[in-house]
Amino acid sequence: MGRRVQPRVKGILPVRIWGTDDQGNPFAEHVCTIDISNKGASVAAVRAPVSAGSTVGLQYRNRQARFRVAWVAPAVTQGNNLGLECLQPGKELWPVETPAEAADPYVPQEARLRPDHQQREDRRVYTRFAVSGAAYVKTLSGEGGRWARLGDLSFTGCYLHTTDPMEVGRSLSLLVKIADRQFEAAAIVRSSYPGIAMGVEFTFLSNNDRATLRSVLHRLKELNTDTVAG
Repeated sequence: MGRRVQPRVKGILPVRIWGTDDQGNPFAEHVCTIDISNKGASVAAVRAPVSAGSTVGLQYRNRQARFRVAWVAPAVTQGNNLGLECLQPGKELWPVETPAEAADPYVPQEARLRPDHQQREDRRVYTRFAVSGAAYVKTLSGEGGRWARLGDLSFTGCYLHTTDPMEVGRSLSLLVKIADRQFEAAAIVRSSYPGIAMGVEFTFLSNNDRATLRSVLHRLKELNTDTVAG
């Protein structure tokens, strides 16, 4: 795999991919993105045998475009991860502003899995605020809809009190409600305590949802400062 020149935004989004596999058979699968840019995307665990250079279709919600398979790499679980280059870059496929084109020091998957790299990625810590609110939790397939009570909130995730937490590694979609504000986020379960709670990390928010989250956290910070001052 060569060095990419298009910065990527990490985002686990449910998409539909279709085309013709290497055996000439049509296929259509529901998968998730790994990251996105304004000229492409990476998608995870495509089961159909597809080679680099193939053309596929990709759909997110009611938006779709044609892509060229730029690279193929074995997935951790099943199938292959695919790097896709958009053949219709004028189309606005994603609900977020992606970075402008620039040099992108691509880190190979094997390097990303090394403990020292993960430690560097985890060094930045965001303040968590205790908060009163709730989140409606669903899997990306639309199953498991339930309400959970918010325990705390940060720019990168939240802690949810629930008697039926999901397992670590499960990808979720959240509708978070705090007072008169609400936002949606894709997330992944990072910690799970049976019968008690789970900690989740946000993996994708649209520009509007990220602005709402930032506004909520700003207000929580102000309230926390006022409480300490008083």
